[in-house]
Amino acid sequence: MAGGRAYWDKALTKIFLDLCIAEKTKRNHNKKGRTNIGWQNLYRNFREQSGKNYDSKQLQNKFSTFKRQYKLWKSLKNKSGGGWDNNSSTIRCDDDWWEDRIEENRDARQFRGKPLEHEDELTTHFGCMDTEEGTMLCVGGIGKRTPSSGSDDNLTPMSNDNVGLSSAGRKEQVVDRPPPKKSKNMQYYVGCVSESMLERSRNESSVLRGEQDEIKELLQLVEEDGVAQGSELYFIATDLFRSAARWAAFRCIYPAENRKAWLRWTWDNARKK
Repeated sequence: MAGGRAYWDKALTKIFLDLCIAEKTKRNHNKKGRTNIGWQNLYRNFREQSGKNYDSKQLQNKFSTFKRQYKLWKSLKNKSGGGWDNNSSTIRCDDDWWEDRIEENRDARQFRGKPLEHEDELTTHFGCMDTEEGTMLCVGGIGKRTPSSGSDDNLTPMSNDNVGLSSAGRKEQVVDRPPPKKSKNMQYYVGCVSESMLERSRNESSVLRGEQDEIKELLQLVEEDGVAQGSELYFIATDLFRSAARWAAFRCIYPAENRKAWLRWTWDNARKK
């Protein structure tokens, strides 16, 4: 099956999602996505449990498809307000609302009157993220927040031990005063500038990683549309996707044949200018 078309039935999909969740539980997953160890485990375990010899690209494409579906479904659910049917796990909104959402993203029509398949597994995997402090935060999944340093759990009630006598004999509350402020020297200001530059560098790196992830996801969609890596149309896509405006345009086009036609049309028109 390696290099051919991958067929996904319910049983294979369940195996794949369970293995994805298992690797995330084992912490073989970070903010950038699955680690190399996590992917290697997933490739090996999927072959052993499914008996299918799907290659790494086919599994990665399936993972990206699930990620896009979950993000779109979550966005639609948030925009629906109270238009949610717990019994059918579907978004219940009027026709005008759906027409607006489909105009924004044609892929939204897959959820019109239909639930998100494998909602529990996708929410468990994509609905939770680990913070830098190691606290699990969940959006619709299972998890809990730990108290922050500013929460009520860290407040200590005042007792009589906090009350003393003033020189005038009156009772007054003893307040812990902060240490006297020290004058700010040149080292302090240099430290502030350095921290500001470091924070700016972090922000720029974060934006760059986000752009790289977006382009990678778009190129995976191009491959799912039937465009082979190394082909002329694939290289055209890599050039066109340097523009964020073209990312949005490409995502709004449906179905796959129209997206491929758009790549060629945009490229030809760009060369005429």
